[in-house]
Amino acid sequence: MTSKVEELVGEVEEALEKLVNASDSIFNASTTLDKKQAELSAKPVMREARSKVEMLNDELRRTEDAAVRSHYEKVCRAAEEKIRVLDAEIKKHVYAKHTKVALEKTHAERREEELLGPGGADGSGFQDSQQVLEAAVNVQKDMLVSLQRTEKVMIMTEETGQETLQALQRQTEQMYQVDEGLEELQGQLDRAGRDVRWFFRQLAGDKCFLSLFGILVVAMAVLMGVMIYKKRQAKKNAEK
Repeated sequence: MTSKVEELVGEVEEALEKLVNASDSIFNASTTLDKKQAELSAKPVMREARSKVEMLNDELRRTEDAAVRSHYEKVCRAAEEKIRVLDAEIKKHVYAKHTKVALEKTHAERREEELLGPGGADGSGFQDSQQVLEAAVNVQKDMLVSLQRTEKVMIMTEETGQETLQALQRQTEQMYQVDEGLEELQGQLDRAGRDVRWFFRQLAGDKCFLSLFGILVVAMAVLMGVMIYKKRQAKKNAEK
């Protein structure tokens, strides 16, 4: 049992050493981003250290030797205290800069101080009327600059809107032209279809006429042949 306790004590000391090294990485980091990244790496190390201390406590509860238990319980309490102190120091180093940044003045507040000089927005802090007048002139000039900047932005926005409107009008006209072209093409296709149908109808009529004409020619040829044959027969009979 004692050997198991001593083994766990060695694991606790090793885990605490890793936690100290991880904490030093946070303390030595130069930027807030580096501190946060180091803190992320230190969190699993801290969980492991707490887990090792808890395992040692569990083992001590099963230890029957009161002297051994009393001795190593002090070791556990010291380890827990060290983890608590390191955790507090880590949070102090990582989040102290955020508190400082939160207390810094905003751009609007700094700009207000530049315009008002020694005075405040509520009128306090001015020593004489000259300071009040200078502050009023500064505020008026700043407002004029802001108005000019706003007017410039509005003009640019209007110009951009006009360009966009003209582009849309051009696209609309192009769409109308395309639509007219499609309608004209459809009309041409319809006319071509009608011409093709008329041609086939004419061709069919011509075929019928040619057929009738051919039959008539054949009939006349047969009739002439018959008449010639009869004349020849009549001539032969007359000679006899």
